[in-house]
Amino acid sequence: MIFGRFRGGRRIIAPVVAAALLAGCVNHNEIAMRVGAPPAEAVQLREVQTARFETPDEMLLLTEATQVLQDLGFGVAESAPQMGVLTGYKTRDAVEAGQVAAQIALTVVAAAFLVAYAPTWDQNQVIRVTLTSQPVPQNRQTVLRASFERLVANNRGEVRVEPLLQPEMHQEFFTMLRNGMAIRGGRT
Repeated sequence: MIFGRFRGGRRIIAPVVAAALLAGCVNHNEIAMRVGAPPAEAVQLREVQTARFETPDEMLLLTEATQVLQDLGFGVAESAPQMGVLTGYKTRDAVEAGQVAAQIALTVVAAAFLVAYAPTWDQNQVIRVTLTSQPVPQNRQTVLRASFERLVANNRGEVRVEPLLQPEMHQEFFTMLRNGMAIRGGRT
């Protein structure tokens, strides 16, 4: 044994091992509290994603929302108007020439230094939308929330999820929906 000749070696090594193990400990309660926790800007995000419509007719609003999504190229994945839920999706190419070129250049540079590098670039994406409606009977209104996200798959089959939080995108959707409601005779 390495400590066989050193008297008291076990008394020295035990505290060192214990300290190393404790240093590697993670506060699992803290991690558990962060997992699934809303982002710090959740209130502002909800404000961007939500619009009020001057109609008590939730079904009319969801029907028009379906039409707007279809006009934007979305397919309807799930529709439960009695529950106030509608989901849609559309698939798009995610390849960007600049990203591919940069990855190939990085591969060449790595090869010059005799380092193996597997280039990775985005290949395709699915954009998902979830609409939820909530009637406000006392005001004869309906509140609609639209949340968009994209699932991006790369050339290695890895997928990442990115929320789409641009206010302009939500405003454009709600504007199209208001215009459609005005044409249909529903108040906006």
